[in-house]
Amino acid sequence: MKKLSEFSLSQKTIPWFLLGVAILSFGLLIPWLGFYQDDWHHIYYFSQGGADGLRQFLFMDSRPFSFLVYEPLFNLLGLNPAGWHITLLIFRFLAAYTFWLILNQIWKEAQTKNTIVALLFLIYPAFLLQPMSVMFALHWAMYFVYMLSIWVMLRAVQNPRYFVVLITLSLILEMVHLLMLEYFVGVELLRPFFLWMLLRQKPLKARFVQVFKISAPFLLILGVYIVFRLSFSDIFSYDRNAPVILLQLLDAPFKTIGYLIQFMFQDFSEILITSWYSTIEPSLFQFTRRSNLLIWFSVAFLTAVFWVYFTKLENPKKAETQSNEWAKGMIFLGILSLLAGLLPGWAVGKTVHETNPLWNDRFAMASMFGAGMVWTGSIFLLFRKHSHILLTLGLMVSLAMGANLRKTIFYKHSWEKQEKFYWQLYWRAPALEKNTALIADSEFLSYMGVYPTSFAINTLYQNNKQASDPSYWVYIWGVHLPTWDSFRAGEDLEFYKYASKFEGNTLDNLAMLFEPEKLQCLWILRPEDQINRSLPEITYQYLPTSNLDRIQAESLQAPPEAIFGKEPQPNRCYYYEKADLARQFEDWEKVTALWNEAESLDLLPYSGVEYVPFIEASAHTGDWEKAKTL
Repeated sequence: MKKLSEFSLSQKTIPWFLLGVAILSFGLLIPWLGFYQDDWHHIYYFSQGGADGLRQFLFMDSRPFSFLVYEPLFNLLGLNPAGWHITLLIFRFLAAYTFWLILNQIWKEAQTKNTIVALLFLIYPAFLLQPMSVMFALHWAMYFVYMLSIWVMLRAVQNPRYFVVLITLSLILEMVHLLMLEYFVGVELLRPFFLWMLLRQKPLKARFVQVFKISAPFLLILGVYIVFRLSFSDIFSYDRNAPVILLQLLDAPFKTIGYLIQFMFQDFSEILITSWYSTIEPSLFQFTRRSNLLIWFSVAFLTAVFWVYFTKLENPKKAETQSNEWAKGMIFLGILSLLAGLLPGWAVGKTVHETNPLWNDRFAMASMFGAGMVWTGSIFLLFRKHSHILLTLGLMVSLAMGANLRKTIFYKHSWEKQEKFYWQLYWRAPALEKNTALIADSEFLSYMGVYPTSFAINTLYQNNKQASDPSYWVYIWGVHLPTWDSFRAGEDLEFYKYASKFEGNTLDNLAMLFEPEKLQCLWILRPEDQINRSLPEITYQYLPTSNLDRIQAESLQAPPEAIFGKEPQPNRCYYYEKADLARQFEDWEKVTALWNEAESLDLLPYSGVEYVPFIEASAHTGDWEKAKTL
């Protein structure tokens, strides 16, 4: 029987280890996640217009060919959030796994160290937008296709018998990911460098000639694609991602080059250094909170698991005697990969450092594997003892896993709040007249925004003739609205977004306030609510025109269950919303019945405002004692 010290793990366990880390980092909360931000654009257009609606949206999003990916995915997964989240996790795992295979082609003698690089790529904390499953399904699918194309190219070099077949397949895969998405245009420039590292044993001249011959057709396709992409505005009469920096480079080259150098230092520091801040937030050191103690216990446990696994996977003494060639090559290729991955964002004037911090992670995606290479190579180069290397990298991996999981928890809370809003809106307004604007004091749903919330509400009611004609739109004060005097006097509203145009009037609006954090339900406000002095100050500007006649008492159809789930059991907000609806139509008997039922179930309001329908019902039915008590 083997002693524990003699026990070792097979290299065959590596893919399963990568998959396990992916599930722990991104999969534990999938049953409780929903749709967010740009997910809703895709969901709306497909649910309202089917494949044609999806094509219209993707065309206006400057990705006209991506329907070849999205249409099969929607046909397979439908509109259920869980299916999309699982699929995204699989694509992310496959991208990291294929990257590991690429590294193994170049550095066959360092498969275990290559695993650590792939592991950092898998969970690198520069990208924390994983819960946006529909939006990033295309990105991670094409990341996988790019990695597969690189791997097949390297296999072609090592298998001369099948060279033509494999190179052709690699070229096809390159064309596929370029046509679907522009995010990985920059990293296509890395092909000669991958080949250069692979052929490092060859004489310099022969190495250069072979790298040039193999790279040439790939770079030719890349060049043709860039010319095609620059012609989008001429071909399609529309380009949402115009390459403004490339155009500026032609007009003012020296000034633009100066900006690009600045972008490089800022984004390098953002990806390599600042992105790790999220893994060690100061709030995590409040040890009086039990959750923080659990987090640090988990970090210690996962670091230990990492250390044990890689200790048993590879002989430490053998690792310590290996040369620094691998680490230097990893750092060199990693820096190039970082730079190349940022080029598409820079071309359209987007940087990781300066763009909207809520969504800038996506511009770091293509550089994630390069960042993992730089960090791993640097630590192997700087540390002498193998145990210290494993502990350091294990700590980084466990911290990154924790950052991804904590971020996912915030998205879980966001979906819970979204669900509350959608169902309370449906209870309060079972149906709405078309061309209704909904006015709020602020963007009240986290990880969303005005446009996604508008598309979500249109999806909730399913009341559009076609996807290009949304019936409802959300506005917040001061954004895309006329002055308040004009607003209250009545002014037409128009808003274009993607392939849709909303048309309405300021007098056909519903004012609303949603603050569940204050233990309040959704309030659909009336002009009479001006006497409520607890409302946000700006609310009184648009409150006078809130038109409850836009609400219909009977629903046309229930919200799609695949998206919004089954209708929740009646809760205190259910009784308030239904009572407020009945009050609107002066059905006082129904309001009274709702009160009696809520009282029997101990589901009475928390907020004083939410007693008003029941007080009015008691007064209208002559129960003055009850009205006085309430």
